[in-house]
Amino acid sequence: MLLYAIRYFIIAGVVPPLFVGGFIVAVAAAAVRLTANPEAAIDALTPVLLLQLFVAGSGFRIVARRGHFDLLLTSGAPRWQIALAHCLVSLGPGMASWVCIGLLELAASHGSLSASFAAGTCAAFVASSIFAWGAAVYSSRTAAAIGWLLVMTIPSVARFLSPLRLLGVTAGSLDTFAVIEVLWSAVLPLVVGVWCIVRGATPLEAAQ
Repeated sequence: MLLYAIRYFIIAGVVPPLFVGGFIVAVAAAAVRLTANPEAAIDALTPVLLLQLFVAGSGFRIVARRGHFDLLLTSGAPRWQIALAHCLVSLGPGMASWVCIGLLELAASHGSLSASFAAGTCAAFVASSIFAWGAAVYSSRTAAAIGWLLVMTIPSVARFLSPLRLLGVTAGSLDTFAVIEVLWSAVLPLVVGVWCIVRGATPLEAAQ
């Protein structure tokens, strides 16, 4: 049933083709840049991470209340599998793009550079992606995007909350508090998001 749910969300367009095209363009641009300068991985990853923040926060409840997921919700599939499938589909294109750029960096530098897979980069992509998904379960993509724009453009806020500050940071440069902060910022919204899908009601708007 998990594979069925994944296929359903792909067909339903949880990640619109426009965003998929954006990731393809970002990876293509990264390939050109890394070929010329293998040390430019952080600059190549920045637009991918920014786009991922908007894509991962795809929203669930509002779309479900409009009836777009009725066939899946009434199929008998366990709700936890529906939540997991929605998360995987929402995060998939961005995570795949990150891995592609990491492999391009390794190839361009002949294995001597791996900033794309540094501890800070991994934390930035994994934690912020999960946070974006979980935080948007009860919201919409538009509302989540506005929230991220505020976080990324207000200097005093971005200094502490922007995941961009972690790109390229090695494990030795991450203090314990930062690690705990990143883990909590990912785990808590994920748990709340899954719980809301599994236990929360999704009445149709027309029935209100």
